[in-house]
Amino acid sequence: MSTKSFITAEAHLDKLGVSVQQALDLIVEHLDRPEVIFTAARQNGITNAMLNEITQVSTDTIAHYFTSAGFNHVELDYTSLLINFDLGDLENLVAFNENSGVLSNNVLSEAVRPLLNEPLTYDFTFGPIYSHIQPNDGIYDAEELGVSHLNDVPATDENIESLFYGSLINMFSVLDASELNQIEAFPKANNLDGFQALLVEALEDNSTSTEWTDQQLFDLVTEEAAEVIDLFWANDFVGVLDHSYLGVAVA
Repeated sequence: MSTKSFITAEAHLDKLGVSVQQALDLIVEHLDRPEVIFTAARQNGITNAMLNEITQVSTDTIAHYFTSAGFNHVELDYTSLLINFDLGDLENLVAFNENSGVLSNNVLSEAVRPLLNEPLTYDFTFGPIYSHIQPNDGIYDAEELGVSHLNDVPATDENIESLFYGSLINMFSVLDASELNQIEAFPKANNLDGFQALLVEALEDNSTSTEWTDQQLFDLVTEEAAEVIDLFWANDFVGVLDHSYLGVAVA
């Protein structure tokens, strides 16, 4: 799993008004209660790497500490609103949706809502789940979004919705029909590594202009968006793109 990291523990804690020493004191005080430390870390966006910085204890030891207590330490690295994995060269696919007509945010959202298992969840999909993602400063920085080239984005649900649809449109736009057929037919349950390699190869080869009409892109994006949002709510992930082909490719 390739998690992203754009910020130090000290800088992250500073956004929350907490010092490294205060965080360390809380950890030491509750060493016999891992549930307290895990919950505090999860709710405040403290990753395993940050815990390593704060405590000077290896990430392997931290992982064992939480695992022995019945917690999934990997969950602590899901801290960003858009995506929680290092996209590398695929970051260029993450962008605002500037399309109109059938590919506009309004038209896409109205089409996706009725496709969801729980249509009412749509309105809660594009806002922060944990307070550390939006610590009352009115903007999303790169760490809060999970994408290094996005910074100081006004913290509105509409902006996250636009980045969600813009990224899905860009994602399908670089796939041709043959590549998409291969992706959809691949037995990913039996060979996740092979599936990820296929996705990365297809998505990185973005020199070919899209062969899709706007209506075809609309169909592809709405189907994918509904599936991704349903998976978002069915799993304890934070990023709205974590379950998309983009997220799966680099997870």
